[in-house]
Amino acid sequence: MGLQAQCSALAMLVLVLVLFLMRIEGNPIIPMEVIERGIESTSLVENDGVNQITGCAARPLICSRGELLPRFMCCGDRCVDVTLDNDNCGICNFRCPFNRLCCGRLCIDPLTNIFNCGGCGNVCPFGRLCILGSCGFERALPVPEPPLPVLVPPTPVPPTPFTVSGAGVRITMVPSGAFTAGIEEPA
Repeated sequence: MGLQAQCSALAMLVLVLVLFLMRIEGNPIIPMEVIERGIESTSLVENDGVNQITGCAARPLICSRGELLPRFMCCGDRCVDVTLDNDNCGICNFRCPFNRLCCGRLCIDPLTNIFNCGGCGNVCPFGRLCILGSCGFERALPVPEPPLPVLVPPTPVPPTPFTVSGAGVRITMVPSGAFTAGIEEPA
């Protein structure tokens, strides 16, 4: 298998994984059936503002709802959203370091990540960086250089006729650049 075929296969695998992650991220935390019918389940417990199903240790598949890459997994006898839980990021008991945040099954740095700037899903506009959890200002365009002056040669001034005389000789220069000479007569 050539290098190009390997790269092509790797690119296809990455594309398939990205599509699976997009499918998983599109699932709501609370099933639509619960919202539409107003069903209240006794197995849902309010814990830290997140609805969680408890008692799943004996039935771990109740968390996955048949998904290929389940968003919820049974961790410690409760269903946990492994796409967002810092204590169970991606899989059970995988804890993100203290300065990282679990976004889409990955531990990311929300202070510098341009796709999750300051929190999951906050994408910085194109060309802007994530600085301390905030999308930076747009990069300033460089100030254009002032235009260079156009050097135009000065227009030549036509010579003015002049006359030099003395010692009995008179010389006259005319605008054409020609000289005329003559002998001065005493007056």
